[in-house]
Amino acid sequence: MKKRIILVILGFLFLSIVFGGDVKVSQEKKWEDNTYKNLELFIDALNIVKENYVEPVENKKLIYGALKGMLMSLDPYSAFLEPEFKKELQIETKGEFEGVGMEITLKDGIVTVVSPIEDTPAWKAGIKEGDKIIEIDGKSTKGMSTMEAAQMLRGKKGTKVTISVLREGVSNLMKFTLERDIIKIKSVKSKIYDDIGYIRLTGFQENTTDDLRKTLKEFNGKNLKGLILDLRNNPGGLLNVAIEVSEMFLPPNRLIVYTQGRNKKDTAKFYSKEKPLWEKPIVLLVNGGSASASEILFGALKDNYQNFLSVGTKTFGKGSVQNLIPLSDGSAIKLTIARYYTPKGVCIEGEGIVPDIEVKLEGEKPIIPTSDEDMQFKKALEEIKKMI
Repeated sequence: MKKRIILVILGFLFLSIVFGGDVKVSQEKKWEDNTYKNLELFIDALNIVKENYVEPVENKKLIYGALKGMLMSLDPYSAFLEPEFKKELQIETKGEFEGVGMEITLKDGIVTVVSPIEDTPAWKAGIKEGDKIIEIDGKSTKGMSTMEAAQMLRGKKGTKVTISVLREGVSNLMKFTLERDIIKIKSVKSKIYDDIGYIRLTGFQENTTDDLRKTLKEFNGKNLKGLILDLRNNPGGLLNVAIEVSEMFLPPNRLIVYTQGRNKKDTAKFYSKEKPLWEKPIVLLVNGGSASASEILFGALKDNYQNFLSVGTKTFGKGSVQNLIPLSDGSAIKLTIARYYTPKGVCIEGEGIVPDIEVKLEGEKPIIPTSDEDMQFKKALEEIKKMI
C-alpha cells in the first residue's frame, strides 16, 4: 500500500519533469531515486503518527500540516493556505476590513509587525514596525503562519484581542489589549504648505491610482513648486498599482522595476508608458515600515528621477514576488517565484533601501505625520525648500 501511494505521487512528479523541460536520463533517474527515498520517509512518518498518536487523527489534518511546514521552510512569504485562508489575501486590497490594523510577516520564523496602519487600534496603542508578536490571546505564535496570525487578529468590531510583543531595546514582554474596529484605508491623504504639496500614501490599493492622479492634478493647477511624498509605514499592496503610481513621475520608457525568477516566465521588466503628471522636485519620506510596493516606487524614483531626495530610515526589505497556485480541494499554495530588482539592479529582498538623509524618530508614542514632533517631516520640508 505504501509503495503504491509513493508510485502514484512519483508518477505526477515525473510527468511534471518530462513536460517541463529537457532533462538527461541519468539526472532523471537520480532525481527519481532521491525523491522515492524522501517520499518513503514521509509515508513512514505518516503511518507512525496515525498508528501511535494518543488520539485518532485524520489524514487531511496530517497532510495539511506537512504542507504548511514544507512551504514555511522556504521563506517568510511562501505558505500553504487552507480554503478559508485564501480570502485573507484579498481583504486589504479592497480598502476596508475588520481587525486591529497592522501588516505582519514572518521574520526569522517569528510573526513580526511590518507596520501599523495609521489611525487604527494598533497604531493608537503604540504598536511599532519591527515588534515581534510572541503571543495572541495567550497562544504562542511559534510555528504559526502569517495567515494564521492574521486570522486570529481579525474579528468583529468591538471584540478584543491581547497580544504580547517583544520590542528591540525593551527587556520585558509588552502586552497590548486592542479593541477591533472597522479598518478603512484611505490610501491617499494630502495637504498644502504654501507652495509645497504633501501626499501621504498609506497603501497601494485598487483606488490609489485614481485618487493620486486627482491630487497631483490639483497640485499642478495650483502651481505648487515641490512635493513631499510620504511612504512611511506603507506596507505595500498591489504590484500593478505600484507600476501605475511610478508612471505618474517618470518619462516614458524608463525602467521601473524588474523581476527575476528561476523560470523565464517569472522574469519581466516593467517600463513607464505615459507622460508624467509631476516633474518638479520630490522629497520622499520612508522608514522601516515602508515595504514591497513602497520600495518599488522608492527604487524607481531613486534611479530615474533627477530632482529627488529621500529622508527617514532604511526600508523593510520585502522584495519578492508570490504567485497563488490553486489546488483541487480549494486550498492553495502561495509560492515565491521571483525577486524584485531596482532599475540599477539592486535586490530589495532582505536588504531594504537606505535614504539619502537618515533621520530617526524617538519616543514610544506614535508620531502623528506632519505634527510638531515629526522631525522627519520637518527635515523633508527643509530640504524641499532648498530644492525649489
